[in-house]
Amino acid sequence: MKVVALVEAAPDMQSAAKALAAVTGMALAEARMRLAPEAPALLARLAPEAAETLVEALRSEGLAVLAVDEQGLGREWLAARRVTFGEDAVTFSARSGETQSWRWRDVAVVLRGASSVRTRSEHKEQPSKMEVAKAYGLAIASHGLMLPRTGAKTVRQESEETTQVIYVFSRDGQGALLSEHGMEFSCLGPAMQPSRIANMAVLMRRLCERAPEAFHDERLLRLGRRPLPFVVGDSTQTSTNNVSVRTVSSLPGMDVLAEVLRQAAALRLLE
Repeated sequence: MKVVALVEAAPDMQSAAKALAAVTGMALAEARMRLAPEAPALLARLAPEAAETLVEALRSEGLAVLAVDEQGLGREWLAARRVTFGEDAVTFSARSGETQSWRWRDVAVVLRGASSVRTRSEHKEQPSKMEVAKAYGLAIASHGLMLPRTGAKTVRQESEETTQVIYVFSRDGQGALLSEHGMEFSCLGPAMQPSRIANMAVLMRRLCERAPEAFHDERLLRLGRRPLPFVVGDSTQTSTNNVSVRTVSSLPGMDVLAEVLRQAAALRLLE
């Protein structure tokens, strides 16, 4: 499957919505909603031939769109543990020992973003003997006005963790992923900060300074956290001993947006 994405805002929303609705068969109102978010915006998830047909139709309307293949997305990216800033080149080192070295002039795209992992859980809790005794005591003291509730109660919990990442791409298509929780920030030397978020800002600034000709973008700091259509992310659900847990991650959706920006920069679709 391929994801069709809008790279720049539509100059004529009405014409773009009509073209999107005509090719995909969606309602005109839905087409407008797909085109409304800040670019890059995901428009449709289609089979390869249908995706290319949609791209051609929308480009004929003057829209900057492209199709990204979902298969293998992110598998070739090196998950960097350390970054070595050389005079003429940058080296990314993974925990496994694998390394990639690029000349600074070969760095094509540097993107900074943030992803959120939301965890929702619920489980049944039986009241303790003390709680049951207290409930019956209140019932007796109130002459039956406060009836005891001795059944199991449902406890719901929700948490969210946000992680910053930096995507770096070379001109030949190689990629390195720098995650806030996976980086060894001692590579920054005296510039290392006391917090991970501050260190990610230092990493981004250094990469931009050393590769000034590369395309730099930080819009994924806000766009990576928004709900993305047709990109659900990793989803797991388990149920054991009356415990049900569901976890949804938005990181794969941000990977799609990063690949969209990388290809858009390579095709010079970005202003």
